[in-house]
Amino acid sequence: MDYMISKQECADGISGVCSRCGGQLEPLETVDNARNPTYWGGCKSCMRFDDGVTPEVYATAKAMVEDGFRPYRHMSAETGDDEDMKRYKARVQIGGACSIVRQVLTIHAA
Repeated sequence: MDYMISKQECADGISGVCSRCGGQLEPLETVDNARNPTYWGGCKSCMRFDDGVTPEVYATAKAMVEDGFRPYRHMSAETGDDEDMKRYKARVQIGGACSIVRQVLTIHAA
């Protein structure tokens, strides 16, 4: 079977950590929109595809969320949520904050 992106090509292109949990990214077998087999970088812990961010971007975004920053204000912060839901919501907020931190750094680098 011919892959659009081989497992090795995908692995070679992965840099950084998961933007939601800070975990390791690895090649995940999938199909593209044309149903061609391929590999994309992703996080098995979060079960999602992810481009990755530097550990510094992740740490900054996590600290911002822990300090009360909420990029997704529409998400409720219900205190009655079980631990899995609380963890999920925190990871989503961190992922959103990673996008903002990365964008700010890109603007300042220009």
